[in-house]
Amino acid sequence: MNMKLKVCATMLAATLASAANAGVVTEWNYNNQAGFKTWDGTTSTTYANDEVVATGNSATGDNSALTTNTGNILDTNGNFIVDGTDEALHTSLTWGTPANVSSDPQSSMDISSPITGSMMTNSSSWAAGTDITHENWVIVGDSLTTALVLDGLTLTPTAWDAFGDDVTVLTDNAPYFAPQLQFGINFIETPNGSSTGTCPDGTAHGQGDNINGCGDIFEITGLEALPFTPVVGLDFLEFTVPFALVDSLYQPIPGWGDTLYYVTTRLSGLTTLSSDYQCSNQQTNCYGFVTIEEQQNVLAAQFKVRTVPEPSTLAIFGLGIIGFSLYGRKKA
Repeated sequence: MNMKLKVCATMLAATLASAANAGVVTEWNYNNQAGFKTWDGTTSTTYANDEVVATGNSATGDNSALTTNTGNILDTNGNFIVDGTDEALHTSLTWGTPANVSSDPQSSMDISSPITGSMMTNSSSWAAGTDITHENWVIVGDSLTTALVLDGLTLTPTAWDAFGDDVTVLTDNAPYFAPQLQFGINFIETPNGSSTGTCPDGTAHGQGDNINGCGDIFEITGLEALPFTPVVGLDFLEFTVPFALVDSLYQPIPGWGDTLYYVTTRLSGLTTLSSDYQCSNQQTNCYGFVTIEEQQNVLAAQFKVRTVPEPSTLAIFGLGIIGFSLYGRKKA
């Protein structure tokens, strides 16, 4: 089965004025996949065999080879088509030589992919997505520096309010792609030699997230390109993208394509960077998290689908929405 994703600003603009009795999907089955498209690290020769190593398979959840995977939903070759020529992505990066080689593992970053399940439209509950786990241990030698993550989501309708619209055309065109997300990670492996002073996150050594030494930092880049400004809390980050249901010619499905949906992703469980933290790329808006040394840190990923944005998102709604949406469906 061939699938296609396409940018379509004109159609998105048209759907902003949704019909009063447009068909609405009320329940979905979903498939969420994510993996590392690229990565880089230091290449010191002081310690052997501790450069960044990638393993895992985003489509299968195991350690199989990244050949063409029938279950893959990610556009990994950048041609806006998921058609059997896209390979899955690695989901695990390991690096470094443990300072305490007798007890500590290597540092690593792992994405739980794929994640499947079911969810309801406009529910207050969050659906489970592709978590990221950082094994943060004191290391010497090489370290991860950057990575690029792709995150895809397909939605298959399982219940709906048809309002007289043709249900067959809705189910025949499934599954539907939410916008594929792409964001970068600047990884800061912090020094842990001193027990006093201020850590790179701007807070004191030995306190809070720096209790076991200065916590490592994830700077997340690319969110500034989204149509809505991300919402930041003390331990969460949320961002929203819109999408609509289209047919194989990328036209709104009669009746069903009049409804604009919003996917809000929530990353939570770790302390966010303070508002006065200066990102290494000198961007004005800097997003990211701090991870605690000498333990496992889980950045939980969840999402929900709504037919109207969350109130916090709606308050910052703007013309930036026009021109941004990655639509998908199977190719005729």
